[in-house]
Amino acid sequence: MKTGVQSRSSTLTGVKELGERVVRLARGERLTVTGIGIDEVRQALTTAEAERPALILPPGGLTTESILQQIIDDLAELALACWPRWYGGDCATADGLHVLPLDQPGVSAPWFRAASRRAAAGYRPRFRRTARSIEFTQLMQAIGPPDLVLLAAVDPIDARRAAPVIQVLEWCAGQGASVVALFPSRPAPVAPFERLLYGAVEVVPAVEPLQLRFIAPSGRAHHASLVEQRVEAALRRDRELATLFACNQTVAIDGYGNPRVDLLWREGRVVVELDGPEHQGDPNFANDRHRDYELLMAGYLVLRITNHQVTTDLQAAVEKIRAVVRFRQSTTSMR
Repeated sequence: MKTGVQSRSSTLTGVKELGERVVRLARGERLTVTGIGIDEVRQALTTAEAERPALILPPGGLTTESILQQIIDDLAELALACWPRWYGGDCATADGLHVLPLDQPGVSAPWFRAASRRAAAGYRPRFRRTARSIEFTQLMQAIGPPDLVLLAAVDPIDARRAAPVIQVLEWCAGQGASVVALFPSRPAPVAPFERLLYGAVEVVPAVEPLQLRFIAPSGRAHHASLVEQRVEAALRRDRELATLFACNQTVAIDGYGNPRVDLLWREGRVVVELDGPEHQGDPNFANDRHRDYELLMAGYLVLRITNHQVTTDLQAAVEKIRAVVRFRQSTTSMR
């Protein structure tokens, strides 16, 4: 699958770089990516700065026709959800008239009239007797802008299963869609894969920093985290808190596994997490909020302190921990 941008294979490191590459695809441009799956690309698109929608093609289609029909069904469902905002504007007036926005080249007025009536009545704008090329292009235009990117995972081993997916991607690109073919591993350069491998981009994951690859023993501050070491030392010097907290402890939560936390007062069911800048953005931010919820439901109080506060005002961080401990003691029978 020739991309028109790259004549030879190249490499990318990191999902953000990939996401930015995908959202920059032009209409009709095709991209093949190896060494990555749907979940990683989903993350890449959520971290890309440019906003552009994408549709993951349905898995499991055994024929070109069945995959195409499912795609058009999905596009019709999206168009129904978008109505009356089609073509980037409002297509319904206050008195119920359906108006096609100006300067929409390639839009079929008969299709718009029929499709808008169905969408306004709550039905998907699908017409089984209409040529699929017309339905596909008209639905893609109605949903945009910005143009939708079509993503598909392709089996890198089974040519029989891969062939109809490849045919669909080529057909969609021929209709002006931006398409991305994803291979978890690089396939052999044989039919039908060789059509996709020209200009393929290989995603090479960056090597994790040493501190993330080292698993510290439980009970002590992480050897590579100066922030954890500073907090641990400060707590050990504090008469009130010295015997309460242990570092790098696991917490057993029914139904949620055994998450590891930075600091744990097990008897008082208090967790302290020390967050660096990597916790500010998704997916880490969302994952942290969900884990806080799990700990809350299990009866734990969770206090989050930033690395910046520990660095700039360690005593203030310790006082926050003390306040939570005293609050917990005042609401239980520990004293």
